[in-house]
Order: sequence, then C-alpha cells, then structure tokens
Amino acid sequence: MHKVTVIGLDGGSYAVIDHLVAHGRLPNFARLMEKGSRGDLLSTRPPVTWPAWASFYTGTNPGKTGAADLFKFRPGTYQLEPMNAGNLRGTPIWSQAGSRGKRVCIYNVPVTYPAIPVNGVLISGLDAPRFNDQAIYPLELKEKLMAAVPDFQISFENDAKYMVTRLKDPVGEWIRQLKAYLEMELRTIDYLMKMEDWDLFVSVIRSTDIFQHTLWHDAEKVISGKDVTAEEQRRAEAVFACYDEIDARFGESASAWGTGRNLIVMSDHGFGLLRGTVCVNRVLEAAGLLRFRPAGERSRSDCYILSKLKANMPLSARQKIKRLLGKEESRERWSSYVDILVADIDWEHTKIFSVGGFGCLFLNLKGRDPLGAVDEMERQEVLAAAEAALSGLRHPDDGEPMVTEFYRKEELYQGPFISEVPDLVINMRDWSYCPVIGTANELSEEAIIRPPVKEWKELAHTGTHRREGILFMDGPDISQTDFGEVQMVDVAPTIMNLLGLPEDENWDGRIIAKALKGGAMPVEAGPEYEHRQSVEAASVYSEEDEDEVRKRLEDLGYL
Repeated sequence: MHKVTVIGLDGGSYAVIDHLVAHGRLPNFARLMEKGSRGDLLSTRPPVTWPAWASFYTGTNPGKTGAADLFKFRPGTYQLEPMNAGNLRGTPIWSQAGSRGKRVCIYNVPVTYPAIPVNGVLISGLDAPRFNDQAIYPLELKEKLMAAVPDFQISFENDAKYMVTRLKDPVGEWIRQLKAYLEMELRTIDYLMKMEDWDLFVSVIRSTDIFQHTLWHDAEKVISGKDVTAEEQRRAEAVFACYDEIDARFGESASAWGTGRNLIVMSDHGFGLLRGTVCVNRVLEAAGLLRFRPAGERSRSDCYILSKLKANMPLSARQKIKRLLGKEESRERWSSYVDILVADIDWEHTKIFSVGGFGCLFLNLKGRDPLGAVDEMERQEVLAAAEAALSGLRHPDDGEPMVTEFYRKEELYQGPFISEVPDLVINMRDWSYCPVIGTANELSEEAIIRPPVKEWKELAHTGTHRREGILFMDGPDISQTDFGEVQMVDVAPTIMNLLGLPEDENWDGRIIAKALKGGAMPVEAGPEYEHRQSVEAASVYSEEDEDEVRKRLEDLGYL
C-alpha cells in the first residue's frame, strides 16, 4: 500500500506524446511508460471535459452524476445552467479516501466548485467564477497560496477577439500569455505537493487543452510529416513546448514529492482535427421534428434580444439594466425560461432539438419540459425519425454520411438521474464535426455543413475532442504492461485499491487489475471518519457568477 499522485493533462494526446518521445523529447514520460503500464483511457460519450472528469472522480457514469455536457437544464425551464459541484451528484474519491483517514490535496479539477471540506486541501477548477472564498478549502490557505504564487488564477483568461483585431502578432502574444498560465499551474502544483506528504494528490493541467484547441492543425501537420511553413512550425512548436515543460518540471520535482509513490498521468479525452460544424437543428426542422419561430417573432423576442445583449456587455452594464428593470422582471426576462442557445425554437411545435457543441439531443417531453410536445408513447418513434433524418445528411464533397454513430441514452447511461441527460447522442465522423452552437448562429446563413468558425481568425479553433485519451502509470505497485482500453470510471477504483481502500458499491468502474503487480489487492472496509463529504447540494452560482462562467466558456470556444 503506497501513496498516489495523479497528474491530469486536459486533452492529453498520445499522438503528441509518442511523436515527441520518438524525437528524443519527454524523457521523464518516456521512462514512466517504459517501466510501467500504459493504455488508452476512453472518455465519456460525448467526450467533454466536465462529464469526463466527473466520471473519473466519482467512478460513475453520467446517469448517476447528472453530467453529460458542460451544462444542464434547470428543471421546468429551457434555461441552461453550467455544471458545478453544487448540481453534480456523487461522492468524489478524495472524500472517500478522506473519510478513512487519508490526507488529500486536490487542485484545478473541473466541476469542484464550491470547494467542499476535505481531509486536506481542495482548490476548485475552471467552474469557479473567480478565486473567491468558496474556491478553496481550507480558507486560511488562500493568503499563503497567493504569497507563494502571486499570479495565481483559476482559469486562463484572455480576449482572443481583441488580440486578432488590435495586435500585430496575436498568436505570439496569446502563446506568451498561455505559457505564463502554464508556468503558474506548474508552480502551484509544486507548492502544494511540497506542503505535505499527501496520501492522495490529484491535479489537472489545463494548458494542454487550450493550446491544442487553437494550434492542433499545425501540430498534426508536423506529426504527420507534411511540409509546413515557418508560421505553422512556430504554432506547432508551442504545443510541443507545453508538453516539454510539463515533462521537465515533472522530472525536476518528482523526487521532492516523496519516494515510494504510485504516479498516474491521465487525460479526460484525446484530441483531433476539427473539420467543420453542422446545423443539426436545421436538419431536424427539414424533417418536421422542429420548428423555428418566424423571423419576425425572433427579432422581437425580449428573451432573445436581452439575452444577446447580456452575453456581450460588461458586468457593470448588465447590473445597471437589471436595476432599471427591477430584479424580478430582469430575472424573469433573462434567465427563468429560455436560454439564448435555443431562443429561436417554437417549443409547442418541436419534438426534438440539439443544444450545445457536442452532439447532445433532447426530446421535448410532456411532463418534463414546460411546453412538451412528445409523450412517452411517442419517444421511440421520434428518436427513430431523428436518426433517419440525420442518417440522410451527406457531405457534399464525398457523399458519405455525416453522422456515423447514434446512441440512445439507455445505451450509454444508467442511474437515477438519467432523465437529466441527453435522450440521443450523435457522433459525427469520430467527433471531428461539431454542431453549430446556438440557434441564432444556425439561422445566420444557408449552409447546413460549414467549415470551422473563423471568428477569431488566427486564434480560431482547429482541434476538438476525441474519446481516446491517455493513461500511463509507474510506481512500486505498478506492473510493466500495456493494458489496452479502459474506461474513465475505471480509474477511481484503481486508485482506491492502490491506497488500500475498498470500492464503493455504487461505482460503475472496475479495477485495472492488469496494471497492478499481482492484480487487485484484497481490501477490507475499515472505519469511516468525519471527513466524508458529498457534493449533493443546490446550485451555488449567483446570477453574476453564472454570467462570468458563461463568458469564460465563450472565450474558450465552448459557447
């Protein structure tokens, strides 16, 4: 029984890692993979940061966490709320470990705001609106952390639109700022790891994901051996240098973190080329399954206009308008019924619709949704009609189907909160195409299948998520093997077994026995202590908090 350190690389990709190792880079990661175990860690469907990390740390599927995307519908409305620890269900592994006396330190894991009490330290991830008093436990650590890492911040904040319109070298400045954020992440990990000889240390580095979303096309071009320009080489090298820096810091610091630890490097999803976007709701409209409001109604919609204004004006202006309208009227108009992403849908005449950028479709159900148009007897018929309509969508260049896989919720999810997750998930060519985000954007031009959005010009997204992530580990309890493919939910029980702690009977995952010397260790349930904490709670965002989180998601290209 030994201690465990988990280093999460958001969007970590073997395509990048193996390329760099083959070129003599990443010596520390290369050593870990050679001495220890390695395999593919398959993300959730769809492969999205929020549900993936939630399934990792609860050991359960989205039907038990209630998280299948980066947001969920507020009950009784068509309004979306960002996922956070307050509306997520399940008990994290660090609470499980802490309840049995293990000291834990958790940093930068998504869907951990507000920071719950643990037997140790917890600093929230990017779902925290800011580094406020709810984003850290214990609170007395906040001042010490800011003294040790004066530039600490919860998330990478930048204005890509400003950079591409005002700066001579927006890419260079963006890379400089993101490198500074990566350096801050690494210094924070080092500071926290040296505080104490933790039994369980879990941290996530988000810079890998951010670099790759923007620069993946260039990195993939270099990896594939194609000829590249000097600018493409510069952009690709920024991705590679991110991994280099993480590997170097890992090598420098690992010995100071204590000996005899089991080290795990993992990601929440992999990465690949973003080939384009698709107006899924337009396809559903053509099949008679969805109706948009008439153009005149859309332009006069208070909900739409105010929501659009709200998304693009500074917080001070939003607060001024709220004071002029009155708090209750403002909240009713802006946030209690219809979200801006679906503001143009005629709900009374809509049976199924797509929302967000990851292929999640929801039935408009009677009894669940305010203006539900589908009863339970029609469920399968409507789903079949949607699948038929989307199966007929072909790419004009090759004539091949755009949607290659359909998953009804019962095929993917099980649990008491299955009513909160999508009724249908679609995969468009290995997740390389994404739905157009927002009905206003879908209606903005005629084309159904579109190239990637270039609004941010040189800083536009060129990469997106894949299911195949990374998982490799080394340590006194780790065998030397390739264990093949495993699921996100398998990591939690594996960590608990390494700590000598029992599995939770509610978990969906299984111990990755092949990766452990001698297989899974038999464990008896011991006594529990007072530090077991659940994340089940009411939503914790104020209206202003939610605005800030949504603005961050927009800046990151998720909204």
